[in-house]
Amino acid sequence: MKILLQNRRTLSFLGATTGWTPNHAKARIFSTGLEAMFFCLNHHVANMQILGKFADQRMDFIVPVTDLRGD
Repeated sequence: MKILLQNRRTLSFLGATTGWTPNHAKARIFSTGLEAMFFCLNHHVANMQILGKFADQRMDFIVPVTDLRGD
């Protein structure tokens, strides 16, 4: 399984090196969903979702990330 971050508006993925990429194969892979969530919160990245991608696409999942701490 791969854990990725995707912008909900642009559908781009956080890149493995820098910036954003439309290609999930070039996306940064997180060890856990919790690590991906904390990345969003610590970097104040809005409108994100965590994707869990499996070899069997029927197992894939999406979890929206919402920062309720305010500004």
